[in-house]
Amino acid sequence: MTISVRLASDLDQAACARVFVETMAATFPQEPAESRTEAAYRHSTIGEEQWVAAEGSDVIGFISVYWPTNFIHSLYIRPDRQGQGAGQRLLGAVLPRAKGDMELKTDKANQRAFAFYRHLGWRVVGEGMAATGPWWRLRRAGGIL
Repeated sequence: MTISVRLASDLDQAACARVFVETMAATFPQEPAESRTEAAYRHSTIGEEQWVAAEGSDVIGFISVYWPTNFIHSLYIRPDRQGQGAGQRLLGAVLPRAKGDMELKTDKANQRAFAFYRHLGWRVVGEGMAATGPWWRLRRAGGIL
C-alpha cells in the first residue's frame, strides 16, 4: 500500500498519540513512564502544526513543527514501519514550507535517527544536555528534500 502524507486533523490525534506512545516505549525504554503517555504527547505538541503519514486510514507516523522558529519538535514513525520511507515523506512535506533553515534535536543515544537525518543532509550545529541525556542540534536548509 502507498504511504500518503497530509495535514493532520483533530480526528488524527488519538492515532498520533498511539504512534507517540508506541515509538517512545520502543526507542526510549529507559525514560520515565510518564514521558510515554497520551498526556505527554498532547503536551509536547501544543501550538505545533502536525502532518501524518498514513496507509489508507491507518496513521503510521507524524511530524510536528513549531513554525515561529522553524523547529521540528517531533518525528515519530511506528516501530514496525520504520525504514520504509514515511519519515522522509513527512520531512518532504514540511521542508518546502520553511522560511529559512529548519532545526531539530535528536538524542545522541538515538543513533538510528541521527544517521537518518545525516543521510538526508542535516548537519550538526550544536549539542547539549537534557534530563534524559545528551543531544545533537541539527540544521538543514528548507526546500526540497
